[in-house]
Amino acid sequence: MEQRLFDIVVIGAGIIGHSVAFRLKRIDPGLRLAVLGDPVNSLMASRAAAGMLAPFAECGKADRFFRFCRESLEKYPRFIEELVSVSGVSIYLSTTGSLMPSASYEGNWEERIRFFREENVPHELWSPERRREKVPTLSDSCGEVMWVGEGQVNNREMHDALAAASRKLGIEVLEKNATGFIHDASSVGAAVTDAGEVRGQKFVLASGSWSLQLANILGVSLPLKPIKGQMCRLQVDDDLLDYTVHGMLTYIVPWRGGNGFVLGSTMEDRGFDPLIEEEVIRDLIDRAAAVMPCLEDAPLIESWTGLRPAAEDLMPIMGKSSRYANLYYSTGHHRNGILQTPHQADYIAETILETLREEIPEFSPSRYNL
Repeated sequence: MEQRLFDIVVIGAGIIGHSVAFRLKRIDPGLRLAVLGDPVNSLMASRAAAGMLAPFAECGKADRFFRFCRESLEKYPRFIEELVSVSGVSIYLSTTGSLMPSASYEGNWEERIRFFREENVPHELWSPERRREKVPTLSDSCGEVMWVGEGQVNNREMHDALAAASRKLGIEVLEKNATGFIHDASSVGAAVTDAGEVRGQKFVLASGSWSLQLANILGVSLPLKPIKGQMCRLQVDDDLLDYTVHGMLTYIVPWRGGNGFVLGSTMEDRGFDPLIEEEVIRDLIDRAAAVMPCLEDAPLIESWTGLRPAAEDLMPIMGKSSRYANLYYSTGHHRNGILQTPHQADYIAETILETLREEIPEFSPSRYNL
């Protein structure tokens, strides 16, 4: 590998890593940037997600995390428009919203409604009669349903577009995993790969669950672990559902364009376990069919495993290292990495370029002495 000195080396070739590089290059086209990482890892991370943009269904209290996710949702249409323009790759983005069956919330349905009203979340309550009229494919067991103003993106298309945009913008995309670092007590000089060293002025650790292993090499105890999720995709006609459905211990995401529906997902603390279990996938289908009966016998297209990077406090780890002067983190996004993508890219880029107006203490690496 030719020895070059990059201004910034982003370690992680998934959606988070590429989006940080994309935003940095768009802000300052003169930056010498590299994205480093084996894209195969993205099969169990960025490309394993369902692409839900669901700050309201996913968050239960109006904390800083909720606001960050909500702000990121608002940035999505412009972000996708910009990304498509640069990459030339089409990306499916839906803003038709999502549905939450009251049967999923049992004792706290009224509490959920109150929260949405207090936070001015765009929503509507659909009676069983209106639900049957609007979405006849849903089961009567769903009861009253709430429509929520959320979205959904095809994350695989978005990952393709980000990788294409990186190359078009002149970002060096090095499809090699970092296996070590050259560093002293206060700064990182280079990432080490099988193909040689990648030297940089600044480094961004954005490798999802694999950030744990890389931090260990740097002597940093990153309180992060992979949370396994098994998922599947069924062949279903596009016109049977326009919305993402959350509830009854499952979610259903229509990918449109003849790509079927994604069903998910389990939450398993089993390390880097890639095993797909037939009985688990069958259970996912059965639970989804309780919400949408036509899924019971729909053909299975594929099943897979994803690994969500979960920090100890379930908050993302984003910002400047307190241990290494030229190291930055963007990891620990857990269940909402796709949702947070546009906002975290802005946040990390502004942190690196020292234009950030205000750090978010709840996300800071310093809370873990990183």
